[in-house]
Amino acid sequence: MENRRQFFKKIIAVLISLTLGGAGRSQSAALKRPAVDRSCSLYRAINGLPAENISKVIELMGGVERIIGANDVVVIKPNVQWWNQGAPNMQALKTFVSLIMDRPGGFHGEVVIAENCHRGKQPWNSMNSGWKPIFERNADLEGINNYKNLTDHLKKAYGYRYSTVHWVNVDRGGRRVFGPADGSGYVFCDGTSGVPKIAFDNGAVGSNLREVIMTYPVFNTDKGTIVDLKNGIWEKGNYTGRPLRFVNFAALNHHSTYCGFTSVIKNYLGVSDLSGGPDPFNGGKLTEKYYNFHSFPFNKWAPGPAPGMIGAEIGEYLTTIRRADLNIVTAEWIGLASRVEKPIVRTRAVVASTDPVALDYHSAKYILYPNSGIKFHNPDEEKSPSRQYLMACAEHGGGEFDERKVAVKSYDFKAGRLQNDDELAVIGEKEWGTNSKAIIKYLGLRYGSFLL
Repeated sequence: MENRRQFFKKIIAVLISLTLGGAGRSQSAALKRPAVDRSCSLYRAINGLPAENISKVIELMGGVERIIGANDVVVIKPNVQWWNQGAPNMQALKTFVSLIMDRPGGFHGEVVIAENCHRGKQPWNSMNSGWKPIFERNADLEGINNYKNLTDHLKKAYGYRYSTVHWVNVDRGGRRVFGPADGSGYVFCDGTSGVPKIAFDNGAVGSNLREVIMTYPVFNTDKGTIVDLKNGIWEKGNYTGRPLRFVNFAALNHHSTYCGFTSVIKNYLGVSDLSGGPDPFNGGKLTEKYYNFHSFPFNKWAPGPAPGMIGAEIGEYLTTIRRADLNIVTAEWIGLASRVEKPIVRTRAVVASTDPVALDYHSAKYILYPNSGIKFHNPDEEKSPSRQYLMACAEHGGGEFDERKVAVKSYDFKAGRLQNDDELAVIGEKEWGTNSKAIIKYLGLRYGSFLL
């Protein structure tokens, strides 16, 4: 006989499925605004397997040979701070790596999967990251259950052409360096020891004024190639000019009431050094004067003194350090209230663009928000933190916020054809689970977000 707790979990699940099964469907009527002068393109594939979706997206872009050269060093940055829907789909990532390695015309370069998940000195051993826990979803590969399994498989398959690199914060055992001649570590752009000062402030006054500096990694591949993420490939005391390609490979999920959602733009927090921690009132500093990329825009887990500053600082990063050559979102599963727990939605989508703002705007408006119904996720909602940081990123050179200027090419495997602009909202299959705390959290977000 079931106990009272189990009974109430079932009741909650039944009520949710009956009353909210179509919660996001009212959003499915959202239409893409009429086009004006289009300045960038976005590519999608939906309703296929993750491998099919990523392959179709690359095909729509003209083939991998148009994106990656035969001798390029390709750095792929997934977000592996979390697992399950919190990390990019592994089947999609494995397929993307295979497309590069098997590109028409051959591939004699290197592929690197690199990440700073901010989980200590040995992130590959952390049960609080996507490297070690067993994934319940988003693996889709036989015998591969986490990112450690995946990267071990890629190493075995491709040998010296493949490397896994863990960027580690300076305060957790990483090294501060001033350039590639110093070896692997993080460069802090504070104007000391010959490093240029690249700082950015939030425009506030008094005690609310904060400044952040740009940071970036220098690292070695297994083949011995020295990569300076800002300036390129280094060899024998000089930058060689060899092409370096950077691919931002992200998931799509609810994040918080102070940030809205997380995807490609927020993924840059896993490129920067977050020494000092997230709390601006307790540590939070890279140096005596400068905050890190998390403590600068937020008051730990709450909004900071100026809206949209996570987007503004990343816009500055894109214009001064490095902009990804390609951004990819693997929205196979998305979290409605968590990056690891249910309730979740299976949206079966892969979306890509060279423009991170256009991509995040589209993913939020047409994939996350139609399923969540949470106003914090709506990039068209005036007071939404999602809108605030996307607009701020665009204003600081990060990309295109106006969707009228974005040409969308989307293939639907279920329909067997390209989609029209009035078919872009993706409604997925919900799984509520039986975690009453997570369901109640979603309900609070869903029905409390009218307070915006």
